[in-house]
Amino acid sequence: MSKTTLFQHVVTPEEDGELLETVLRKQFRFSRRMMRVLKHEKRVWVNGEWTFFRSRVKEMDLIRIELNIAEDVEYISPEEVPFTVVDEDEDLIVVNKPPNTVVHPTGSHQHGTLANGLIYYWQQRGENHKIRPVTRLDKDTSGLMVLAKHAYGHAFLADQMAKKRYERSYFAIVHGNLIHDRGTIDLPIGKVPDVPLLRFIDFSEEGNRAVTHYEVIERFPHASVLRLWLETGRTHQIRVHLSSIGHPIIGDELYGHGEEEKHLIGRQALHAKSLKIYHLRKRDWVAWEAPIPEDMKQLLHTLRKDS
Repeated sequence: MSKTTLFQHVVTPEEDGELLETVLRKQFRFSRRMMRVLKHEKRVWVNGEWTFFRSRVKEMDLIRIELNIAEDVEYISPEEVPFTVVDEDEDLIVVNKPPNTVVHPTGSHQHGTLANGLIYYWQQRGENHKIRPVTRLDKDTSGLMVLAKHAYGHAFLADQMAKKRYERSYFAIVHGNLIHDRGTIDLPIGKVPDVPLLRFIDFSEEGNRAVTHYEVIERFPHASVLRLWLETGRTHQIRVHLSSIGHPIIGDELYGHGEEEKHLIGRQALHAKSLKIYHLRKRDWVAWEAPIPEDMKQLLHTLRKDS
């Protein structure tokens, strides 16, 4: 069944006289394959008329693109899983993922995942989309995630992420007091041999550069509250970096003392609090925030009470 969506762009003074294909690549980040499909299926019009891609456009020309966004069936069972929809439109959905929720089914987690919940949520609205995460979170990290609702949306947003055209900040509660109020951790991260889940600081050729910036926003006698933002996006990056400098996240079982801290919090105290991206259709920046979850609020209450 065919399903399409329409994108449009008004040619700017700076683009006057450029080739149509140049404007399409610049404004919409279409891949070569997508450009071939659009050309073959004649899905691009200028001022209401189909136009050769090698034609030149003029200021104020209206370019309209019709994209086929029909999806194959997603073979994930629909299940009612708790999560909050922060924002949604025809191109993307932004959710606040609760802790203890895996994003996508795996061998050991076939049910109760965010993907199961999204399929159920969309089916209730008569929609069918594949699960296309643009950002990801660990099972026990809460907070904002953005997912694309069609292949082009995912390609565009992934390109923005690769070019670092986004802003994302995290909120964490860690052990100890950091010496400086602001700082940067620039240490390479690699996989622990034979333990696929774990990461470590790896100065060998196998290590990948990883950069985390932090700011202390509250101090307690034996703990600190941090705002963090990343230059790179390595697996477990924040958790590994903070542990490596002697300030593991409270509740972190892999890189801290989580097993001994169940009375404080049942998971790592890490939350993806804010997200800002360049929207593919609005052609402008959009931003969202997710409130601190209750378990982290309770941990803060305990720390404040004991300080």
